[in-house]
This record gives sequence, structure tokens and C-alpha cells, in this order.
Amino acid sequence: MRPGRAEIVGGGFGGLVAAAALAERGWSVRLHERRGVIDAEGYGIAVQPNMMLIFRALGIADAVIAGGARIDRRDSLDGAGNVVLSRKTERSPYRIDRRHIVRLLARRAAEAGAEIGLGSRVTGISPDGSVTLGSGDRLRGDLVVLADGAESSLRASLGLLKRRVWQRDGAVRVTVPRTDEEIAEDEVSGTAMIEAWSDNRRVLYCPVNDTENYVLLGSLVDDRAGKATPIDPKVWSRSFPGLSAFLARVAAQADWDEARWARFQTVRLKRWWKGPVAVLGDAAHAMPPYLAQGAGHAMMNALGLAVALDDEPDLASAFRAWERRERPVTEHTQRWTRIYGNTIFLPRPLKRVSIAAERRIPWIGRQYLHAAHVVPTGCAHLVGE
Repeated sequence: MRPGRAEIVGGGFGGLVAAAALAERGWSVRLHERRGVIDAEGYGIAVQPNMMLIFRALGIADAVIAGGARIDRRDSLDGAGNVVLSRKTERSPYRIDRRHIVRLLARRAAEAGAEIGLGSRVTGISPDGSVTLGSGDRLRGDLVVLADGAESSLRASLGLLKRRVWQRDGAVRVTVPRTDEEIAEDEVSGTAMIEAWSDNRRVLYCPVNDTENYVLLGSLVDDRAGKATPIDPKVWSRSFPGLSAFLARVAAQADWDEARWARFQTVRLKRWWKGPVAVLGDAAHAMPPYLAQGAGHAMMNALGLAVALDDEPDLASAFRAWERRERPVTEHTQRWTRIYGNTIFLPRPLKRVSIAAERRIPWIGRQYLHAAHVVPTGCAHLVGE
């Protein structure tokens, strides 16, 4: 089909990849970001093989890696700090600060010719492709991409929501400075991502660059003490006595003005499009972060949409081909993310068994890794290079 005008709502991973990919294919692209800057929440992301292929397709892979940290192993701990399972990191060796990636994607989109409107708040969207701004201006696109996150205020107007499942848990995510001792230890024993489970709480942390650790603190919805921010290190140390010194650092050094506890959710739509409007990213398929593929699917589905529009004769055909190709993989990840996340609800002895099952039963490990090994649409030519 002939490229036309695309209006994109949301300047996150999905919106920015869509902007860059569509602009590269001849679309006139305008992206609307309600905030005054293109930025992301300051926490880390695991860059898995499928994501790296997308970055290579956009020509930013080297720059992405240069701003991150390489992780040598992943250690699973119990509350006392004992290592239950240690695995060499192979599928996703890089942890990167999300802000770094988003800034690179924004630069790439602008270089491709996309117009990025900051402080551009979209207040309405209709199935005929009309976009209404907070200023009262009304725009019309041949294509509208809605990628404004799991809490999308615009999704309801399309009537596409099929199911929204609130999980029993959530997390607060922050960064803290790395110590000289941690950096020196990396030189001796390698860089590790630490994941610990205890008392229905979860602590995960790892470096995301030379100077910062990313930290996730997960707890149940009814765990008022676990949800509180700033965290009380005494409360968390009762669950994780082996991490008490680290938790005290987190309490003292994290930027708690920028942190919030957020409940995990799973979003599924009846379909991913209506009229000329396509929905992607968390607005279409939010998932808990346990398999670290939310951003990966947002980017894969954004690139896949651009390819479908390039291949098919009209918009409806492109949307159908796009959803038929991308949705099964996305929903597989949603399902297995929830299965992995249920580990937090198991009694302590069963937690150890569940964590070890990934290694002892290869089939389970393959389900967890399925999305990571998918070659994204539009990236097949990069395999083997």
C-alpha cells in the first residue's frame, strides 16, 4: 500500500520503534508524547536476542550495548542469601538502563524523518482515525498507532478490551549507585544478576551501567509493609537477612520521589486494531515483567506492523496479517510470564524446586525462552551476520 500520514500516540519503546520503522518506509510520521521530554522510568531492562536483532535492524545496537553492562551469571538465592541455582548468562547477557535505549530510539526516529511532538497530549481518539489534542486541535491520520501504555486512557474509546487481569503482586523499581567493592568483585568473580525469593517477596538487582544498579522489590498487593515507599530496610531484612546491608543502601540511596509501587497486570484485546487504529505495546498486551519481554514484544510488534503495511495491498489486510503473525508469540509470553511469576506464591520448599525446574526440565526452560529466540519480523536477513 502507498505510505500516508501516521499519527502515533506514546513515546515509549513501541511508539518510537513504530515511528522509526514507518518513517524509514516512506510514511509521514508525527509522534505525540504527553511529557515534555522523551525519557523512560529509570530502571533496567534485559536485552535479549530478539531485542538485539531489532536494534541491529535500526542501526543502534552498538550504541545500546555501549551504555550498558554485561552480566556473566544469574544467581537465585533464598532469603538467607544461599545460592539455590547459578546459571551462566547466555540468552540475555546485557542489562541496559531504559532511559539510554529510549533516547537512542528517539534519535533514530528523528533521523528517519519522524516529527516528535513533546508536551503533545492526546485527549481523544476515534475509530475513523481522528486524534484530538489537549489544545483542541483535531488531526486525521491514514494510520493511527496507539502505544500509550497499560494505563491507556484512550483504549476504552475503541471498545477492544477483552480482559484485564490484575495480578496478586507488583513491585517498585529504582536504581542505586554501585560501590567500589562491587565493581572490584566483578573483576574477580564476574558480574551477576541476583534474584531472591522469600515470604512472598522478591528482590532482584544487577548493574545496568558502570555506575548504577537496577533494583526491583516485589511484594503482594495485601503486603502493606512491602508496598511502602521508601522501603523500611528492617521490614525487608526480616525476609532477606542475607541481603540486609544491600537493602539498607537501597533505602538510603534510591530516589524515592521518582519511585512508585505498581501492580502487575495482563491485558488482552479482542483484536489489535479497529478502523485505521492499531494498538500495540502495553496498551494491547501488558504483562508482568518476570520474563523481561514486555518491551521486547512492544518493539517486535511495532516493527512487524511496519513490515505488514509495506507488504500488504491495504490497511485491513495489513492489520490482519500483522496480528495473525505476531499475536500467538505475544500471548505465549503472557501465559508463561504468569506461570513463572506464580513462584512467589509457593511455600518455601517448593520455591527451590520450582526455580530448579528450569534447568532440570529443558522443556520448561524452552517455554520461558521462546520469545527470546524468535527472529522478529523484518530481521531475518540479520541472522547469521
